[in-house]
Amino acid sequence: MDIRIESNFQFSVASMQYAPNGELQISLVSSDGEKKKRYEYAASLGDGVAAEHPAVTLLGYAREYARTSNIKDCTRDSYRLMCRHLETYGDCRLERVTTAYLQGFVAHLHSTGLGAGTARLYFQKLTCVLHDAHKNELFDDRVLLRVKRPKREQRKKCYLTEAELKRLVKTEMPAAYGNIQSMFLFSCMTGLRFSDVRGLKWKNVRREGKHLQLEFHQQKTDTQERLPLCAEAEELVKGRSRSGEYVFERESNQLVNKVLKRWCKAARIKKPVTFHSARHTFCVLLLTKDVPIFTVQQLMCHQDIGTTKVYADLLNRTKAKAVRKMPMIGLA
Repeated sequence: MDIRIESNFQFSVASMQYAPNGELQISLVSSDGEKKKRYEYAASLGDGVAAEHPAVTLLGYAREYARTSNIKDCTRDSYRLMCRHLETYGDCRLERVTTAYLQGFVAHLHSTGLGAGTARLYFQKLTCVLHDAHKNELFDDRVLLRVKRPKREQRKKCYLTEAELKRLVKTEMPAAYGNIQSMFLFSCMTGLRFSDVRGLKWKNVRREGKHLQLEFHQQKTDTQERLPLCAEAEELVKGRSRSGEYVFERESNQLVNKVLKRWCKAARIKKPVTFHSARHTFCVLLLTKDVPIFTVQQLMCHQDIGTTKVYADLLNRTKAKAVRKMPMIGLA
C-alpha cells in the first residue's frame, strides 16, 4: 500500500499499525526547531477510501473542556495551568491513556516542585476531564481506579487565640487601614471567606427579630446561606455607612494581607496570619467554647463533617478537658 502525506512541515513516521477494527493508525513526528510535536491520525479503509481524521488527544480534549465547560473563572484557570503541565509531560491519544501514563503525570507534577496540595488539585482537574471523556465514550474511566493519586496536603492551620484577637483590637493602626481591620475582625466573628466579606452587600443583611443575620450566596460552594450574627459582628455592621452598595469597601487580597502582616507585627503576634486565618479563628473559638461540632459545621458552611473535625484535632486542650469528664471508679 502506498501512503503519501503532503504537508508544509517535515514529518517522520514514528509508528504505523492496524487496529482490531481495521483502522490504520499512523503516528507522525514533526520537527519545529528544537521542539518536536507528535501527531496521531487514523484512516478508515473499509470502503476503499481513506477517510483521514485527527485522533482526539488528551491535551486537546482538556483544553476544549476548560474552554467550554460551565465553570468559574478561577476554576478555569486551574484547568489551564494543568494543561500546561500536561503539555510539558507529553500528550497522548485518549484511548491510549493508561495507568502508567497517569502515574507518570503524577510523578511529573511532583518533579516540578509543586506542593502536594497543588499537585492534587491539578490531578483532580485531569480526572474531571477524563470522566467527561468517559461520558462521551472516548475513555474507559476504570483506568483511574488503579492510579495512586497525590496525597492531601496536611497544612498547619494558622489561627488566633482569644487573647491574641483582643491584643489586635487594642493595637492602634493608621485610620487608612480601618476598613481592612473591620473586614478581618468581621471574618473572625462570622467565619466568612475573603470573597464573601468583600462581596457582602447591604441587601444581604436582614433583621431576624432583635438580631441581624446574613442571607448571602457563598461563592466557593455556590450555595445560598443564612448566618446569624453575634453581638460583636452586629456592632461592626451597625457602625458602617450605608451610602454604598457594599458593606465594606472592596480591597484587593494582596493589600489586605500586607496590612494584616503590619498589624500583627505591631501587636507582637509572630504567626503567618492571612485573611483566611480569620475563618480558622472563628472555628477554633467556637470549639473552645464547647459549641457542638455539628453546629460548628453548619456555621462554617462545611459540606463534610470531616473538614470540621480537622479543627477539633488542633485543640489538645479540648481533648484533655473531655477525658477529665470520665467518672472516678475507685482505681486511685
